[in-house]
Amino acid sequence: MTEKSRSQSDWELPSLAKACPALSHWFSSSLGQEILSQQLALSQPLVEGFFGYHLLQAGVTDAVDFAVSSRINHRFRLATCSEQVGAAQVELEHLPLPSESIDVVLLHHLLDFSVHPHQVLREAARVLIPGGHMLLMGFNPFSLLGLSRLLFSRGAYQKGNQLRAARVADWMNLLDLQAEGVHRGYFRLPLQQKELLARTAWMERLGSRWRLPWGGFYIIVARKEVARMRTIKINWRTRRKPVLVATPTSPRVAARGKYQKR
Repeated sequence: MTEKSRSQSDWELPSLAKACPALSHWFSSSLGQEILSQQLALSQPLVEGFFGYHLLQAGVTDAVDFAVSSRINHRFRLATCSEQVGAAQVELEHLPLPSESIDVVLLHHLLDFSVHPHQVLREAARVLIPGGHMLLMGFNPFSLLGLSRLLFSRGAYQKGNQLRAARVADWMNLLDLQAEGVHRGYFRLPLQQKELLARTAWMERLGSRWRLPWGGFYIIVARKEVARMRTIKINWRTRRKPVLVATPTSPRVAARGKYQKR
């Protein structure tokens, strides 16, 4: 193996099926547990506001059930590796689900560690019904935690994509997903010692109070928008013929074209 090919292989991401066992082990550490607890606390009020019939949850670890407070009766989890508990182990780039069949989709750090993150997001948007909601969690590269992921690559969580929340929101916009809000958490140093984590709790309070943009992780809530038809009131006194036009409800639909002047 040449030096060039060796350096390229070092940067290549393993598949989710290979990466998830190591990621699950990292989330069981003190730092991982602190991040999971904050993510659960921030996501539960959001999940409680989602309604529908079917809820899909998938992530890099099954240590926490983010749908525990959901009011939706049918909640199921898809596993990305054999070590996870789920209804089925699937490739998230090709979901075995019909289009527009799921009311709520919860994605936990899947884009961070997927070889094809855009395809994972595309599949999640495909199975989401019009008007359905997506809750997506990811690591923020512009944070103290993200800086450690960029400078060091020893830990499992440090080997992944560096995706900004704004970039993910742009991807969502192209898939008719309108981001409704971004929530951030973990403003502390990436420490593994519980004593040091407790001593730096003041950084967490400061970041949450001032809503600082450099939280270690972000939670994006998006809604799938669709184009609707609106009937235009007919003016029978004009010589122009009445027409029906589509009123776009998402930026992607609005950008497809402009109205033509008659």
